[in-house]
Amino acid sequence: MIRQMRVAAFASLLLCGGMALPVVAHADAPQWLAPPVMYPPDTWKGRGVAIVRILDKLDAHVQILNIPAGQDATYKSLTLHARACLERPPTLPADTAAWLAVRDAHEGMTPFDGWMLTQEPALGLFQNPLYDVQVVGCAGADVAPIPPPLAVVQQQATPADVPAAPSAAAVGTAAMAPDGAASPATPQQATTLPPLPPLPPQPSSPPPVRPAAPSLSSPVAPMAAPPPAAEDNSAAAPLLLH
Repeated sequence: MIRQMRVAAFASLLLCGGMALPVVAHADAPQWLAPPVMYPPDTWKGRGVAIVRILDKLDAHVQILNIPAGQDATYKSLTLHARACLERPPTLPADTAAWLAVRDAHEGMTPFDGWMLTQEPALGLFQNPLYDVQVVGCAGADVAPIPPPLAVVQQQATPADVPAAPSAAAVGTAAMAPDGAASPATPQQATTLPPLPPLPPQPSSPPPVRPAAPSLSSPVAPMAAPPPAAEDNSAAAPLLLH
């Protein structure tokens, strides 16, 4: 009797624990947060000043110049013109790109006119036997291009969630029901396509020559008669020898 009471108590404990487990697991379930909104990776914003670093190879002197966009700056025999300076928005990895035109007054020096990037200096770097010129960053006020707000970027990044508005052609082709109510256009009316252009003429080729059929009036060669079948002597009477 005591053993049966222990088994019943243990069974009731298991049942109570099984009912409480789903409640505890549901209360401790993690709640995932939405990912942060970020600009597309090809987004840039403009700044008004380009920061350029110049290395003089003769005396190892480093000079930092702040060149406003659209203006010139000089350093010894160098003339630098900044056309634009761009940098990444705060939500993207830091990078700077400046369009510079560099000229050296010494004879025989090759000029430079193009983009210089901070993270990839090998793609745009002015070097000659006297100087090294490289972009460091941007400064000044924000100028065009100015990236849109993050809310607009999020709306543009998910166009599939926004239902497409009906086109004017589909609305204009809606049929009228007998009672005067507008009925939706049929697929044939909504998807009417313009006629296809005619195919270009194909080069004409002579028709293939076919063998002429034999005429009924032409003489027909007589068919050879089949050779006579060999006589079967198996059933002939045997010869009697005297």
